[in-house]
Amino acid sequence: MNSILLKSIARVQVGYQARTSLKESADGTHRIIQSKDFDSNHVLQKDSLSAFFPERDWKLYSASKGDILFQARGKDHFACCIEEDLPDTLAAGSFYIIHLKTKEILPEYLAWWLNQAHAQTYIRSRARGTGISFVSKEVLSKFNIKIPPTSIQQKIISIIKIWQREKSLREKLTECRSRLVKGICLNAIRK
Repeated sequence: MNSILLKSIARVQVGYQARTSLKESADGTHRIIQSKDFDSNHVLQKDSLSAFFPERDWKLYSASKGDILFQARGKDHFACCIEEDLPDTLAAGSFYIIHLKTKEILPEYLAWWLNQAHAQTYIRSRARGTGISFVSKEVLSKFNIKIPPTSIQQKIISIIKIWQREKSLREKLTECRSRLVKGICLNAIRK
């Protein structure tokens, strides 16, 4: 199994940073991915993206299918693969956009690898700051990635997707049961 530094297989780009505060506008020409747009499982909720008008050339900051977003600022440094086309969508400055330079590694696999305990330990041990920690581009670029054959990467991705779907269904089931129990209890009081 090959092992290689992230900077050897990918280009790491800082996300879009507005010159002033980001001004959301319902009729904006672009959408922006921010930390708030991820659920507790780090899945992008694309329907919650805010629209805005970029102040500068936006092409460098676009989040395209196959890119990996890495949360560089905050308490949780997670990676998420963009799995569908998101036209006119940028990643906010709290993210690094990882563009793969090779077909040797699948983007979903790389996102999974960056979210593993050993990767998170490496990242947390090198993050700077107290309340809101920051992972430098250099630290991320020097992280070592193990690259199994593509067939193994694909199997890992398939297993993870099944597990995520199961987790999502369990959470929905728990929520429905909670509403049912509350409804039954409120009904009992009303009688």
